[in-house]
Amino acid sequence: MYARKHKNSKRLKNNQHGFVLVLALVLLTTMTLIGVSSMGGASMELKAAANARQHQIAFNAVHSLLEYTLSADAITTANVPIDYQIADTTVIQNVTQTLPNASSLQASIVFAGCSSGVGSSLEAGKGVSYNFYNITASGSNTTGTSTSLQNRGVRYPSASCGSL
Repeated sequence: MYARKHKNSKRLKNNQHGFVLVLALVLLTTMTLIGVSSMGGASMELKAAANARQHQIAFNAVHSLLEYTLSADAITTANVPIDYQIADTTVIQNVTQTLPNASSLQASIVFAGCSSGVGSSLEAGKGVSYNFYNITASGSNTTGTSTSLQNRGVRYPSASCGSL
């Protein structure tokens, strides 16, 4: 009886050698597929992050240009300070700026209107007046793959609205 048991266990061992090979190949294939799909996802995320960075560079550059147009040091392309007392809608004041990682930065400032305040006096027209301007700025990153266009409305005190 002992010989029969020994003979049967030897036959079971011989039949299992092929199964281990097939199982190892299936596991190796599965792990390879998981690795390849993970690399594809990581590559897509890297491209998305780089694209978002380029958009952020363009946005920040144009926003800096808008802030520059509001500063006391801002000058136009005609090399004169920006005049926020111009009350003529046909006059366009252009501004350009050079920044690292950005190109084609330009802004235009256009008079949009005037408003007189009521004031604290009983006399008409004694309130504070304001000139309103539209500032439109645009620019892109250095490679030109991402652009930004931003608008801002600005209000400045004025002496009066004149005939407006």
